[in-house]
Parts: sequence; structure tokens; C-alpha cells
Amino acid sequence: MRVIRRLVLCGLFSAICFLVGLVQAQTSPGAEDNNRSLGDVARQYRQKSQANPGSSQVIVRPFQTAVSFASEVEQDNYKSGIGSALRRNDFDALEKEADSVRRSKSRFLGGVWKLYAFYEGVEGPFGGERASDAEWEAHIETLKHWAALKPDSVTARVALAQAYFGWGYKARGHAYAYKVTDEGWRLLGERLQLANGALKEAAGLKTQCPHWYFVLLEIARTQGWDKAHVRAVLDKAVAFEPAYYHSYREYANFLLPKWSGDDGEAEAFADEVGKRVGGKEGAFLYFEIATVLNCSCGEQGRHLDGMSWPRIKEGYAAVEELYGVSNRKLNRFAYLAVLAGDRPAADEAFKRIGDNWDPPTWRTEENFQRFKILAKRPGAAAAQPAGGTN
Repeated sequence: MRVIRRLVLCGLFSAICFLVGLVQAQTSPGAEDNNRSLGDVARQYRQKSQANPGSSQVIVRPFQTAVSFASEVEQDNYKSGIGSALRRNDFDALEKEADSVRRSKSRFLGGVWKLYAFYEGVEGPFGGERASDAEWEAHIETLKHWAALKPDSVTARVALAQAYFGWGYKARGHAYAYKVTDEGWRLLGERLQLANGALKEAAGLKTQCPHWYFVLLEIARTQGWDKAHVRAVLDKAVAFEPAYYHSYREYANFLLPKWSGDDGEAEAFADEVGKRVGGKEGAFLYFEIATVLNCSCGEQGRHLDGMSWPRIKEGYAAVEELYGVSNRKLNRFAYLAVLAGDRPAADEAFKRIGDNWDPPTWRTEENFQRFKILAKRPGAAAAQPAGGTN
């Protein structure tokens, strides 16, 4: 318990340090946006979207377009290519690609930012958390070498921070808190501080990156920062890049009762964001947050409590219309439709999926088949499968 208390105090100290860092970062280009509220940014973003309805988006007819089963394969291949470039020490290629996808704000089908996938490609060694400590240490050294060779690179430092975060979770494991060893807590605390340090270095650079805020939100959730401080981080993330929806998802995760929130807080946040942003983008965000709050990850008995099923359906239609169809997003929609007891919507989604079940959504094929059967029972809401990730 002493170790846990030290970790919490360490987190509070980090929160204060990084709020100072965020204020310092306001001297960077675009910093005038950081003083605006979430509502101000949302209104401007909505106006910009309405003025440019066709801007670099994939436009398809909702619920009628063929499912792309290549989307997740394309993402996996992209991440593998990024990881290979890192292992070759091809830092110039990595810098060029990161700058390109950051400027273009390009996405995969379904809406996932390529920038988000880029950082997934460099966050850990081949084999991820199954890799040995020696492999993780070698991976960290490669990222440090990249940062040393590129002193002005925000990408290298954000990648290093993301890797330190993953390395910390390798030591902690994903068991319930009471099962984590003192050594696991100690190593997690040390590695989160290293992640904090890498982000602090990145905050002072001329070029900034929306994923910087995402990693900071991950650290804040893990260390249990004060809610007001974390909301301040989110507001700055939205001011910097309102379209980087991954930050909204991470903040919603922070608000779950299993982390730092109270019952209903995360659902209220989904409602707030959906209404403030408005339109199809607001609906898209509502759906994305719903998939965080109601995933097949061991949270028993949620059954869309506090969420509007009609708005979730509207949100999924917006996903398809704005960003195209991905198998993973369709699988998530089918899962939510069964929880909602909407047999027609669930049955249609399962017909479109066929046998292409998504492992991160269902965890096992047995769960997928069980939900598929439940979708044919009128008004039947399913019990969530135990375990798994989304």
C-alpha cells in the first residue's frame, strides 16, 4: 500500500508539472486556440465542416455499402511497415511519414487516424507485451537514439513517451490492482515518470502533435490525476486538434468508475460532446464513446445504461457516411445492437459481417456466435462476455 500511495503522490506532482508545461506550450504556433472552451472549439469545427462538407472524407451511403474487410489488414500492414522502418533505424523515413499524416489528417476506413496507427507501430518491440525485457530495453534504446539524432523531432519524443507507457504496463500487467505486485507498481511508476519526461521535452518544440495529448491522458488515467486537471488537458487537446477523436475516447475511459469517474459521468460526457459538436461529427463522437463505455472487456451489466440507443445508431450511420465502412466498427455496432435489444438492427449487421468476426470486439468466436443467435431473439439483450479487450 505504501508503494501505491507513493505512485498516487507521484501522479499528482506530475499533473502540476505538466500543467505548467502545457501553459509553456501555448507559445507554439496555434497556441491562441488553447484558451478557448470545448464549446467554442466545437462550434468553430462544426462551422468549418459545414463550409467544406467534402473535405478529404470518404462519402458513402450508410448501411448500404459493402463492408471493407481490408481496412484492419491495411492498418496492421501499415503499423508493421512503421515498425520495420524503426528497426532499420530509418529515422528520416519515419519523420517524413509522421509529418505527412499529421498535416493531411488522413484516416483509414472507419475513421481511425493514420497518425494514431503510426504511433501504434512504434510503441513497442515486435511481440508487444510478450516481448522479453531485453527486447523492450533494445526498443527503448532505438527510440532514444532517434530522439538524440533528431533534437527538433516531436515525433521521436512522443513515440518514446508512448513506449515508456507500454513498457510500464508490461511490468504492471493487466490484472486487477490488488493482484499487482509491489515490484510491478514500482516499475510502472518509474516508467511513467520517464514518459512524463519525454513529453515535457516535446512540449517545448516548435512542431506540436495531437498524439502528445493522448499519451498525457493515458498517463493521467493510470496515475489517477485530479479530474479538473485531466479535463484541462482534454480541453487543450481539443483546442489544438478537435478532429483527433482518440483523445475524446481516452478521456471517456478515464471517467469510467473503474478508473477515476463516478457512475454516469462518462455517459454525461458523451452527451455533452455529441451536443456541443453537433451534426454528423457529434454523432460520430457519440458512437465512438459508446464503444469505449460498452465494450466486451469484462464490465458486467452495463447494457447501455445512460446511453441513447437511437443516438448510437445515428452515430454509426455517421461513421459510414463520413469515413466509410470498416469490419471492426460494424462488429462493434452489432455488439451494441444486441445489448440494446434491437433485433432488426443486430440481425442486419450480422448478415453484413458474415463469418468475419473481429477478435478485439468479441474476444472469442464462441462469444460472436452466441451474440449472433441472441440477435434473432425478439427484444433479447445479451449478457456481456467475460474478459477481452476492445
